[in-house]
Amino acid sequence: MARIYALDNRMTPVSSLQDLAHGRPVAIAAAPPELDSLTAPSEEGKQALRLLASAENTYLDVFPSCLVGSFAVPDKARILDDPTCFTFYLDRDRLVFLDESGTCERLLSAIAEQGVLKQPTTAHCLFECMKLLIKGDLAFLADLEDQMEGVEEAIIDRGMDASNRRMLLFRRKLLRIDTYYQQLVDMTSSLAENENKMLAREETRLFLSLQKQVERLLKRSLTLKEYSLQLRELYQAQIDIQQNNTMKFFAVVTTLFAPLTLLTSWFGMNFAHMPGIDWSWGYQAVIALSIVIILVELAIFKRKKWL
Repeated sequence: MARIYALDNRMTPVSSLQDLAHGRPVAIAAAPPELDSLTAPSEEGKQALRLLASAENTYLDVFPSCLVGSFAVPDKARILDDPTCFTFYLDRDRLVFLDESGTCERLLSAIAEQGVLKQPTTAHCLFECMKLLIKGDLAFLADLEDQMEGVEEAIIDRGMDASNRRMLLFRRKLLRIDTYYQQLVDMTSSLAENENKMLAREETRLFLSLQKQVERLLKRSLTLKEYSLQLRELYQAQIDIQQNNTMKFFAVVTTLFAPLTLLTSWFGMNFAHMPGIDWSWGYQAVIALSIVIILVELAIFKRKKWL
């Protein structure tokens, strides 16, 4: 069932369009099957709404007497899931949302309850709806930054124990939200440009201020995307450090036992008359010599800070 609000100083719910005075602006939230029963949008607008019904992006079409657009709003709690999609039609007297999820009905209800509609126009109502769509996004981005800082600390403290998959999830989330903000900037820019001269000057200023707000969100998300790349580089650097430490350990062990290998090879030669072969203390002397060689090497390694 379509929800209809008359736009005056406060949004007033009405039961049907017939209860409205002629020319009184109205906001409507309806399901797509109810489109044909709505007499408000023009045939041109209805056709554009049908074309945008399957779109999963934020987009605006400008016609001589109306605006038709679509929203694809990611759910901040499950941002990698499918976005919430709905379309809208706007002219001077009608703002019509087509939405199956109930999101637009909740937006209009929230505006009606808060009484935040400053001017009784359809463009002001659309502006307030778009403001509610990005409400809390700064807190969402700040929470995401806190999570990334936690991963950074885990990388520094535990190295490879930090989740590589978690870093990839950050990048995917930021890619999704960046796309949404970029499309929203394009939409608010088109609304502020007022190509068909349908909006009043104050209304274009509202959308210009909204554009600047979305641009700030976009810059913040782009900064976080760069941060995610730095996390990836830090993670790779920690892996390289661990690999270098491992190779260093094996190099030290190899160097440590190289003289002993030479010693065993020397006495392993099968000469008939090798000096010391018949010496009763020869075995103990070789052990003592090996210990001395190891101790000398350890002292040299520590002096050179190889250990």
